[in-house]
Amino acid sequence: MPLSIHCQPLVQTTVDVLLVPVFTEDVSNSGSLNESLPSVGERLSAVLGTAEMMGKSGQLLTLHLTPGLYATRLVLMGVGAADKLTTQTMRESVAAAIRAHGMQGARRFGLLPRWGALPPQSFVQAAVIGAHLATFPVDCYRTEDTRPVQVETLTVVTETADDAIHEGIRRGSILGEAINFARFLVNEPANRMTPTHLAHHAQEMANDVGLQTDILNEDKMRDLGMEALLAVARGSVEEPRLITVRYSPPNGGGRETIGLIGKGITFDTGGISLKPAENMEKMKYDMAGGAAVLGAMRAIAQLKPNLNVIGIVPSCENMPSGKATRPGDVVRTMLGKTVEIINTDAEGRLILCDAMAYARRLGVTCMVDLATLTGAIAVALGLRYAGLFSHHPNMVEELQAAARAADERVWPLPLDDEYRELIKSDIADIKNVGGKYGGSITAAWFLREFAGDVPWAHLDIANMAWNMENKPHLPKGPTGFGVGTLVEFVLARAHAANGTPGS
Repeated sequence: MPLSIHCQPLVQTTVDVLLVPVFTEDVSNSGSLNESLPSVGERLSAVLGTAEMMGKSGQLLTLHLTPGLYATRLVLMGVGAADKLTTQTMRESVAAAIRAHGMQGARRFGLLPRWGALPPQSFVQAAVIGAHLATFPVDCYRTEDTRPVQVETLTVVTETADDAIHEGIRRGSILGEAINFARFLVNEPANRMTPTHLAHHAQEMANDVGLQTDILNEDKMRDLGMEALLAVARGSVEEPRLITVRYSPPNGGGRETIGLIGKGITFDTGGISLKPAENMEKMKYDMAGGAAVLGAMRAIAQLKPNLNVIGIVPSCENMPSGKATRPGDVVRTMLGKTVEIINTDAEGRLILCDAMAYARRLGVTCMVDLATLTGAIAVALGLRYAGLFSHHPNMVEELQAAARAADERVWPLPLDDEYRELIKSDIADIKNVGGKYGGSITAAWFLREFAGDVPWAHLDIANMAWNMENKPHLPKGPTGFGVGTLVEFVLARAHAANGTPGS
């Protein structure tokens, strides 16, 4: 059942749980909070300032209310100082509260708006995204009754709902659903999300939101000279797919066409350069870049920016077999460059380079690729920031701004010419790995070889695509990282080109 979100006054509200943001200032001055909830003022005064509720970000405190009031439970959410309230805090606080009480059976939630430093649209949009993210069922294949979070409604409790609030609801729902769509694709096990299945889901999504699709099979890729992509696919019985999804605005969108390219390895064993068995089951998420691109395209189709966008997802499995590509093999890419394959576990760059060449053939004027590309990025940046690489300083600044707007984190890393020396091959134009030093950088340099004169940026999200431990606002599993950054990047480009980011 889709999440229904609407607005209404408190006197007309009947919910299971009412969510109330609490600022640190409320501890010493709870006047405005008591005015908003006059029937429970004494109970609020009794708990505010205790160790359980100091208004600190991340605190949650539940009060059970008298039957007959607007809610059976009141959940106080500490969100920090009012003048420092952020969309990230609101998003995570709402998600944590809904996850906690949704697992206890609550279905109808209300939210008392307290804007703090945020504009109403930003406040509501963040809260709505948080509500959507809280409902994603990571454990969808369990057969026992595990009380999944099945939220039916979120009511924004306000006397007057202006255009800004309604726009926050609309955009928050579009983005929240898009992120969850990406999470769904990543969460599916590899036997249920083969390249063919991924293409099918992309086609269904495109039909739902009015996008055009073109899905290439192995024969068409061979005709285009995509030997690098097909070299990765050779070891698997599953056929590869190159998924292209197009958004064209009604008025043509001008001369700019943004290309979004996502790695779509639906399972990665490492091929002949086999990975260790430990944690290999997580390699179903090696298509998280592709999932993020498809999620972003879903949102872009609904937000309708006034420029052209093409999403491209090269998809295959990387498996060992008698047909698999060997270390030492040389392949010719779609651009004609030859690549010596030193390590078959460095496969993502091989499928992306042909997808980048294909994007250039389609006429993109700039491109961003997204990939779970290297384990080295976690060594460099930990689990806090995705790696950002580009040979265009303007794109670095734009993507950093887009990530901030999406409450995601990216950090720029160097692409000095000296690193190019590490991927020189003795037998071919380049090799697909550059040794043990600077692994994320040499991987990015490999991709840069195929950007040509087209402004390009690469996001290495290997450390951000999967949450390794349960958090109050996010369970262990897929994060949907990158969807928001790509959408905000496109909207900002549309605004710069046309003066309006979208409808």
